[in-house]
Amino acid sequence: MMHLARPIGSLALPSARSSSVALSRSASSSSSSSMMRIRRSKNSSSLRIARARDATASRFNTVVRASSSPVEVKEKPAETKKTKAATKKAEVAAPKRRRKRDMVKSFIKMRILDLILLTVNDEKGMNKIAGRFPTKYQTTFIELFDSYRTQLAIKHSGDNEKALKEAVQIFKVLVRAYARQLDNPHEFASTHYSVRSPFDYYYMAQAYVGALIDYDRSIVGGIKNFDTAKAQIDAGENVVLFANHQSEADAAFLTLMTEASHPGFGYSCRYVAGDRVVNDLMCKPFSMGRNLFCINSKKHINDVPELRSAKMKQNIKTVKEMEQKLKEGGQLIWIAPHGGRDRRAADGTLVPGEFDKDALALMTKLALKAGAGGTKTHFYPFSMATYDLMPPPSGLEKSLGEKRVVNYTGCGIALAEEIDLSPEAVKARAGAKADLEKDELAVETAKQVYDAVCKLYTTIEGCTGTGSEFPLPEGAARPWKDATA
Repeated sequence: MMHLARPIGSLALPSARSSSVALSRSASSSSSSSMMRIRRSKNSSSLRIARARDATASRFNTVVRASSSPVEVKEKPAETKKTKAATKKAEVAAPKRRRKRDMVKSFIKMRILDLILLTVNDEKGMNKIAGRFPTKYQTTFIELFDSYRTQLAIKHSGDNEKALKEAVQIFKVLVRAYARQLDNPHEFASTHYSVRSPFDYYYMAQAYVGALIDYDRSIVGGIKNFDTAKAQIDAGENVVLFANHQSEADAAFLTLMTEASHPGFGYSCRYVAGDRVVNDLMCKPFSMGRNLFCINSKKHINDVPELRSAKMKQNIKTVKEMEQKLKEGGQLIWIAPHGGRDRRAADGTLVPGEFDKDALALMTKLALKAGAGGTKTHFYPFSMATYDLMPPPSGLEKSLGEKRVVNYTGCGIALAEEIDLSPEAVKARAGAKADLEKDELAVETAKQVYDAVCKLYTTIEGCTGTGSEFPLPEGAARPWKDATA
């Protein structure tokens, strides 16, 4: 039987209640699904947050455990001979590099100074240069230049232009020497050797002092005694000159006045120098050109109480080195037993200062030690009339940087005959019948040498000053004139 389709009106449709229920179920199902998705999303986010939190906590706990656990410090590997050698080499090289760097800087500064000095040709230029010195030396330098120029004008018979030109040339060299000491001060060892390079301090001092000597009046006394002394030195024996001391320039005269007759004699001399001439800026360049035994004089050893101990140690070291040199032989040593420069008395008279017995006792003791080893030492009284060329201040000064003045003047030196300082000879000259006690012997030895120096001094003191030629005393000479005759 053929089934026919039902008409629409006859189709069975859900009722309103069933529809609302269906819709409600549908909505509920949809809502449940959404809620599940939300819950799953929340759960997923919470999970991710939880995982991140756990990871952070884990890392934090790891850091805490690591920081609270003891740190294992690896021991430094033991130094091998190779690493020790490399370390020592580096330590040695560092000061050398610094010295090299300082030398380069100093070289550049000196070249700049040379360029500046090329433009200096008058008093104004020298004053500008002086303005670069430490304040306490500026006035001293300017006054010294004025004094020097004035005295050269006397030398050149009033020719101020010629005097200024010579003074400027000499002081340019002096400025270079001072600049080097300001930039890199020299430290004197107990035994100092003349510095001739890279700057010739010896030549500088000779030119400076030599320009102030009136050679027409100057004299060398006891010229034949110089022959004897030089022969003894050439034979490998020692010669010690016990001298009075009158000016800061005294170390220059022996060479300036004997080079023509006894070449090399004065230059080979080693001077016993006090601490002031190696510490004062105005003195140091002149001292650097000499051969020195550096010792602290009794007059100034307590000037700075804190330095007394160090000064005493240096004195002991210097004495030991003197002893060694005397044992080697062939030494010429100049020492001023007075311990300082001669000063004029209140009435203007000038005589050598009395000699310190301890200074002579020390030298005779060192000579005995050298003699025990087979090296003989000869002693000579030596007189110097050099006061006026660079006169000292009227009294002793503790502070460095004293005022300096100079004079164009005649100067005299004289060497007496050798004096025997053995106890027997001293006793015989004293006319003593019994042997002298140790202290008595020291006092009498100092007196006899001092008397010999004073006696010789009276024969040369008249040559100082300027004017007509001073008549030669018996046994005296002017070697520089004889050499050109």
